[in-house]
This record gives sequence, structure tokens and C-alpha cells, in this order.
Amino acid sequence: MPATKTPFRSRPAQASAAPSFIGGPEAEELEQAIYGRIRERAYLLFEESGREPGNEGANWLRAESEIVRSGAQVRESGSWMTLTASIPDASGLGMQIVIRPTRVLVRAMEAGNGHDSPELAQRDGREIFLAANLVAEVDPQSAAASFRDHNLHLMVRKRRAGKSNGS
Repeated sequence: MPATKTPFRSRPAQASAAPSFIGGPEAEELEQAIYGRIRERAYLLFEESGREPGNEGANWLRAESEIVRSGAQVRESGSWMTLTASIPDASGLGMQIVIRPTRVLVRAMEAGNGHDSPELAQRDGREIFLAANLVAEVDPQSAAASFRDHNLHLMVRKRRAGKSNGS
């Protein structure tokens, strides 16, 4: 008896993860961690330049561009904002997202052997930070996100005009 042919070949399961949303003190801690890294790098750039004064702004911008990734695509569609970002060297394990009314911050761990904890990645400096400014205010409570095949997909409802700022 001949083997049954199937019209579609099944694809292997793709790596996926559900990022976690953080707020309150945990979100403040993440923002401070990012700014701390930028501050440290800006100071190293200052020292590398022979401690030449007057370049603080340029050092800060360069440090920020080295620490915080950009490149997320933000789109509006009706009452929703969509953010997509390719993060090819990230693991979905322990990914955290902070949503502010006009900004999104993401912390991810570099993909590795899969046995490292987020705390170890943080200590070893193997964290990835991503930031995106939003073109309209959003309601952080309405957000949903997924991370699949090294692509972050986030949707969040735009805030209605006149609604109070709750974050």
C-alpha cells in the first residue's frame, strides 16, 4: 500500500516567547539601569578623549547609540499602534517591556546556551536594550506582545483624546 501524501509539509516549531510587561518600581529600575549604562559609557568616552571638556552632549549621544538599539518600526492603524523589531541576537527568555504613554523600552538577554539566567546576563553585560518613541500617546494597560523567530511584535491601543494620563 503506498504511503499517504500530505499536501503541506509541516514546519518545525519556531522559538517563541511571551515577553513580560513591567511597571512601577521595576520599570523605574530598568530605566535607571539603561541610564546608568549610558552614563558609564559616556564617562569612558570622556576619559578616552583625554578628559577634554565641552563634549558631554556628543559623548552622551554616542554612548546612547551604542547601548540602546533603535530600528523598531512603529505604525498607526486606526486606534492601535504596532511596534515591530528584529532582534536577531536576543533570546525571548526574561524579555521585559516597559510602556510609557509615548515611549517603549525593552530589555532582552543575548541568545546563548539557554542555561544562563537573566541575572547572569545582566552581570556579564549581555543585555540588549531597545527604545522607541511613539507618535501618539498610548494606554499601557492595553498592550500585548510576542517574540517569535527573533522578532518582537507589540500592539497597544492609542489613548483617546482627553483621557487622563495614568502612568
